[in-house]
Amino acid sequence: MKLTPIRLRRLNLGLESKEVIEALNISRSTFYKLEQGWSVPSAQVMKKLADLYDCTVDEIFKDFKIAE
Repeated sequence: MKLTPIRLRRLNLGLESKEVIEALNISRSTFYKLEQGWSVPSAQVMKKLADLYDCTVDEIFKDFKIAE
């Protein structure tokens, strides 16, 4: 599995994928698409990710290489 910035952030926090899937209330398929960079999260999911990963939404934007 590719080591993307968003996946690295999760691993550095010691979070399991199952924990994140449950906290974000998304499917496993959606989660893997996000972590592999094949999909971009909605604004709501971005906010939840930022809260869960204890970072800013701007940092999540950078992890997904989204231009502001």
